[in-house]
Amino acid sequence: MRSTWAGWALCLLGALVAVAGIAVMAVLGPDNRITTGPHPIETDDIAVVTAPKAIRWADVQVDVLAEVPVRKPIFVGVGNAVDVQDFVGGTQRLEITRFSRPWKIATREMDGEPNLPGAPTALDWWIDSGAGLGGASISTRLPDETVSIAILSVGSSNLSGLQVTVAYGVAGGFWKAAAVLLVGLAMLWSGFWLLRGPAWPDDGEDPDGPDPDDEGPEAVEEEIVYVYVDEDGVEREISPEEAAELEVTEEVEVEVVENVERTPAPDPEPAGPEDVVYVYVDDDGVEHEVSADELADFEVVDEQERP
Repeated sequence: MRSTWAGWALCLLGALVAVAGIAVMAVLGPDNRITTGPHPIETDDIAVVTAPKAIRWADVQVDVLAEVPVRKPIFVGVGNAVDVQDFVGGTQRLEITRFSRPWKIATREMDGEPNLPGAPTALDWWIDSGAGLGGASISTRLPDETVSIAILSVGSSNLSGLQVTVAYGVAGGFWKAAAVLLVGLAMLWSGFWLLRGPAWPDDGEDPDGPDPDDEGPEAVEEEIVYVYVDEDGVEREISPEEAAELEVTEEVEVEVVENVERTPAPDPEPAGPEDVVYVYVDDDGVEHEVSADELADFEVVDEQERP
């Protein structure tokens, strides 16, 4: 019963692990990336910036593509949160206060000047940045520090019609998910193995206990044979009763390996009456055999027994 429960538990857990591995492989793909978007962001401001602490993960490969209609100039950059806030702190902007992967945001409007304090492309503290007409992108691995991502309009235009696409990269994620799949399949196979009831090694013991119908190995019989040696050195087997009347000089034990049913020896046929031959001797000394009936006509002078 315990092995049955363990088998079902392993099958269930193995199936869940295998499904999780397949799902991650399907989402990441061979390029180890999760892509979401494009997502529209409704704003007429000239800046969209993530607040400090909105991005709380590090050592993750992030790709950000920002697109605007009619080939308006646009800039995308990621930098230390302090530097980004100093640059856009006095500008009217849309601030992303909470960001959850793959894409779930909370925003708030921040008041300020309608223009940026300067050209963002002239700053050298950006960790990664990009600019273009109608769209700009960055691809960077987030450092182990507090960073902010800024999407800025360059010149006199704004960010109306903005759409953002984000991709997350997990180094070796596809192959790690494949390993998880293999672990799940191994657990599933182990569960089926337990449910099936494996053949235990033959150690001489039955794991299910003795079979009541099994008569067990054949019993070994031991037999004591009494031997009498006569004066001529000839050995004769005698019974225990006869041996009790004699002086026992040797006992021989014979071990019967197989329990073979002994066939009793046939009883000796009773000896018939001893045949008597009657002989008549004529005058010439010739012997003639006569029957018992003819014997009455003769004088019996001699009797001889033949064995």
